[in-house]
Amino acid sequence: MGFSGRILVARISEPYQGGDVAVLWEDERAHGWRWVQLDGDVPGALEEVVAASGAPAIAAYVLDSDVADVEALTPSGRRFHTYLHPRTAAQFGAPALSQSPDEVLAAALGWSAEAGLVAEPAAVRAALEAHSVQAEDTLAGLIEALGISEEV
Repeated sequence: MGFSGRILVARISEPYQGGDVAVLWEDERAHGWRWVQLDGDVPGALEEVVAASGAPAIAAYVLDSDVADVEALTPSGRRFHTYLHPRTAAQFGAPALSQSPDEVLAAALGWSAEAGLVAEPAAVRAALEAHSVQAEDTLAGLIEALGISEEV
């Protein structure tokens, strides 16, 4: 049995305090970014973190480590939504996405630029198309491709 819950990746200065679910794990990343793994879902967490921090953020709901429903948002309202492991998402009955893969790529690159990061289009495309054993690892690859380094 794998992980099910919300993962937030945000530029916040203090440990995450929002929501009514426990923080299972929190990791500091370079330039003030944090990876926060929650024991469940916190509806509206993405919008809340972006509003509170004034910085872009990404949220992913992971289901049994098999699939991640990923949304990203910036303070200006730029957003993208995609599934990591899309075939698995379809098997679980996830609704169709409103953006094509090329539109998701363009939006993800715009999100990265607005966050002040540098992302290589080919690396982001590869991360969006990747399929690791665990969806959390695929998400980590996407985060890295978007320019958020694990190195503090």
